[in-house]
Amino acid sequence: MLRVFIVLLGISSFYCDAELVVSDATVRLLPPGVPNTAAYFSIENLSKKTEVLIAASSSIADKAELHNHVFINDMMRMQQQESIQIEPGETVHFKPGGLHIMLFGLNQKLEENQKVSLRLLTQDGEAIDFEATVARPSHAKHH
Repeated sequence: MLRVFIVLLGISSFYCDAELVVSDATVRLLPPGVPNTAAYFSIENLSKKTEVLIAASSSIADKAELHNHVFINDMMRMQQQESIQIEPGETVHFKPGGLHIMLFGLNQKLEENQKVSLRLLTQDGEAIDFEATVARPSHAKHH
């Protein structure tokens, strides 16, 4: 009984301490041989302070970067972002044509419905670990 209480206490503490909550995470499934892909998700800031994302990583790729699509010289281009601010109570959507995590140098073949691990790092040194489901572009959930 004591073990169950300790486990439940640990789960509730993790939930209460979670200030950034990731949902609807997907990684785009692309044809075999394509070395790069993107991850999309929503992230909600439940804290009372501005949270700042500064980096991303994943074991499935050599490199992961925070990216956004921006207009430069009348052309839409991807641009690496040094940081992304999330205001208190705000939900930020990482989606095609906007913010996303770019995954470079995939080191394994991805399969539809596979679960992959991703990590976001905040300016305060906190790590947000989450899983994303690999999905075909037409089946990925986006907001």
